[in-house]
Amino acid sequence: MKKYNALIIGAGGQGALADAPGSGNEHKIISFAKAFKEHPGFELVGIADKNHDAANDARQIWGIKWWTYGNNSHDLFFLNNGQDFEIDIAIVATPDDTHYEILKQLAEYPLKLVICEKPLCTDLQQAREIVSLYKAKGIPLMVDNTRNYIPCLRNLTKEHGKAVAGYCLFNRGWLHTAIHAIGFFSMLDLENYRIKEIKDADHRIWSLVVVFEDDYIWSEERITNDMPVPEYLDLHMQYVINNAYNFLDGREELIYTGEMALKDLETCVNLMNNMI
Repeated sequence: MKKYNALIIGAGGQGALADAPGSGNEHKIISFAKAFKEHPGFELVGIADKNHDAANDARQIWGIKWWTYGNNSHDLFFLNNGQDFEIDIAIVATPDDTHYEILKQLAEYPLKLVICEKPLCTDLQQAREIVSLYKAKGIPLMVDNTRNYIPCLRNLTKEHGKAVAGYCLFNRGWLHTAIHAIGFFSMLDLENYRIKEIKDADHRIWSLVVVFEDDYIWSEERITNDMPVPEYLDLHMQYVINNAYNFLDGREELIYTGEMALKDLETCVNLMNNMI
């Protein structure tokens, strides 16, 4: 099995700690670090973060060879810095508003694939610039929008026919949270839906509902901070990394590309602006 070297930028929950020992999520695969460590086709060779302690903790937990940190984005990674390995795939798992600058820097290197957490960028024009840049450079760009990768969710239309209506109630931001629903609706080719933001709530609000042509109603809810995450999300990152590997191996197309993420971001921004 061909192996590819991976570098994670961002040593927070999604990057490295969400399913680490002591997290309570040890049985899950919801961080990039664990997904790479458990996939036989990848070698996790590096992790970078601006925070020294976060990068060092992730290095020790996952046994990563190389790590770095710095006070500005240029210090976060040096892909040609004399290490005895080359980076094939880079992951951007940093705060939303840092994606643009890091993605720009990564485009300077001959990477085989870049994966970015959603949203692609927090500014629509910057997202358009990134998609154009990666297309010009010939670097495949993949975006992690959780539900788009879950097999049982991807099979909903096969099992229940066309999605005919949808609804999402949410808080915690349009670009960070509502984009989940918009990406999911897009995957289902659903155009008839409503999305509503609840403001000034001190707890999590998330209700996602889809009606299918056979009258089946699918729903997902987390209305308080204590409600459990649905079990079908427990291996979410495994599905993302499997798709990445199969793409690199020439056996699959990317499930959710930068172009798809840009289109959904445009929809998200338009809806958000119409609600103001």
